[in-house]
Amino acid sequence: MAGTLAGLHLWLNTNAFGDSTLCAGAVATEEAEAVLTGPGRISDHPGPRRTTADGEIGFDCVIERSAAGLPGSKTGRLHVQGTRERGDFAFTGGRWPDPATVSFFPGGGVAPGRAWVQLPAACTDRQAGVAEAYAEVGADRAKLVRLLTNTANRITGRAGCGQSEPLRTPDRIAPAAPQRPAATGSVCGLSGFTLPAVLRERFQDSGSTWSCGTALGESAEQAYATFSATQDPAVIAGIRKSEGFTGQGFDATHTVTECSGKPTYFAMEPGPRYTESLGAGAPTPQDLFAAFTKAAEPRFGCAKPVEVH
Repeated sequence: MAGTLAGLHLWLNTNAFGDSTLCAGAVATEEAEAVLTGPGRISDHPGPRRTTADGEIGFDCVIERSAAGLPGSKTGRLHVQGTRERGDFAFTGGRWPDPATVSFFPGGGVAPGRAWVQLPAACTDRQAGVAEAYAEVGADRAKLVRLLTNTANRITGRAGCGQSEPLRTPDRIAPAAPQRPAATGSVCGLSGFTLPAVLRERFQDSGSTWSCGTALGESAEQAYATFSATQDPAVIAGIRKSEGFTGQGFDATHTVTECSGKPTYFAMEPGPRYTESLGAGAPTPQDLFAAFTKAAEPRFGCAKPVEVH
C-alpha cells in the first residue's frame, strides 16, 4: 500500500516518468521544470493562438505545473511561443515592455515575467523570427533565457535556418536599472541632451544595446519619451531583412546609420506626456529625434550626423 501511495505521489506531484520534451518537441521538460519551481506534474496544451501558418518556426504552447492533493499549492504557468515581428520590435512599444526596463543581451532581452530570443537572420521572412516566453514576474531570469535559447535552437534546427554555431545562453544578464533623477544638460547620460520638464530617467546599457526612458514623474502615466540604440548584429540583421526597411530605416524616428563602421539603429517612442505637450511648445518628433541622435553620436562613434527624413 505504501509503495502504491509513493508511486501515486511521484506520478501526480513530480514529473517522474514524464516526456523529456514539451510543445511538440520545442521545449525541454527539464528546463520548464527549472522555471516552474515547486511541486507538481508538468503538462502542456495549445496556447491562445493554437495554430499558425508559419511552418516549423511558429508555435503557441502553454506549460503548466500543478500539484494534486497538496493544500495551498497553485498552478504555475509558462507561455512559450514562436512568432514573427518586425526586426526592431523590442524598441517600438505595443505589447512589448518599455526597452528601458529590459536587460538586453546579444540577440535577446528579459524583463520581469517575460523574455525573448531573436532567431538567426536566415529565419527572417519579411519579419524576424522570435522565441518568446511569459512566466511569473518573479521567475528566474537566467533559467527563462536558457529555456528560450535552447528552444530557439530546436525550432531553427527543424526549420533548416539555424546557424553553423548554435545560439548561446549569455554568460551574464545585467540587473534591471532603477529610475533616478535626470541630470540637467545631460539627460540619459548624453552630454548636451536636454528635455523640457523631464525629472526622472531610467537607462540600460548592455554595450551593444542602449535604451533610456524619461518621465515627468515616477509613474508609467508620466512617461515622456523612450530613446534606444543598438549595434547588436542579430537585431540589425533582422531589421534589414524586415518588410518596410528602406535602407535607412522604417520612418523618421526608426533609422539605421553607420557609426565607426558599425550599422547602428536609433529609435524614439513618444510617451503620453510628450504627445500631450505637442501643441504647447514641445519640439516636433523629428526635431526631438534629431537632438537625441546628435547627442548620442559620441557614445556610438558616429562619423557623421544621423540623416533624418
